[in-house]
Amino acid sequence: MVKKIIAVLLLVGFLSYALWQGLSPNEASDNSNLSEYKDLNIKKGDSARQASGQAYGLEPKDTAPPFTLSDTSGKSVQLSDFKGKKVILNFWATWCPPCQKEMPDMQAFYEKYGNDVQLLTVNLTSSEGSKQAVSKFLKEKQFTFRVLLDDQDSVGSKKYRVSTIPTSYFIDEEGKIVQRVNGPMTLKQMENFAQQAAN
Repeated sequence: MVKKIIAVLLLVGFLSYALWQGLSPNEASDNSNLSEYKDLNIKKGDSARQASGQAYGLEPKDTAPPFTLSDTSGKSVQLSDFKGKKVILNFWATWCPPCQKEMPDMQAFYEKYGNDVQLLTVNLTSSEGSKQAVSKFLKEKQFTFRVLLDDQDSVGSKKYRVSTIPTSYFIDEEGKIVQRVNGPMTLKQMENFAQQAAN
């Protein structure tokens, strides 16, 4: 009798687990595992391609995932607008002390290299009090580089799997990722990227 009860409990346990697995999301729960990046059911190494003929990923030499966001003035900006230019894509928030630490270096870099390297900073606006709070922060700190607003959390955590901020991606002229920087960037890191010869 005891064996039958144990067998029934095991069967119920296995069925419950199978049901839970079937209903849980397909995406990886660990956002820091970049090799499991998915965008429209495309994984690194899959033969599937998007309409543009490119597979996207988050590892070095992968094509950076495309996106469209509005900047603080309401202008729509696409990553593809900067094809042919180097891009530093930075994710940040006003309440983040390490983000604030790197911003003076970003401003200095923007003033020196802004014509050669596009500095795109993406504010995780869904974590802020409001869009106005972001604009007020930028004005008070006198930061003049371009800021995009991710108010639906559609780019930072979903497309770029950002789990800690600041996080930055260095993207080459072909739109391919060169390097990911976790934590505050230094002016030297940004300058090295700007001066790096194209592959």
